[in-house]
Amino acid sequence: MFGLLVGFGSLLSSRVGNPIPLIILVIAGAYAGWLLGVIVFGAVRGGNDKTAP
Repeated sequence: MFGLLVGFGSLLSSRVGNPIPLIILVIAGAYAGWLLGVIVFGAVRGGNDKTAP
């Protein structure tokens, strides 16, 4: 996901001649990667299973 957004930002940046699209897409890719990591970590760890009454 991160690499795809960086590649798209690089292509867009070379066409526009402005590094701002690359910076925005790098930040968006980092956030998407972090969010996916949180979701996967939560799924692997499991829910809050409280067995005590």
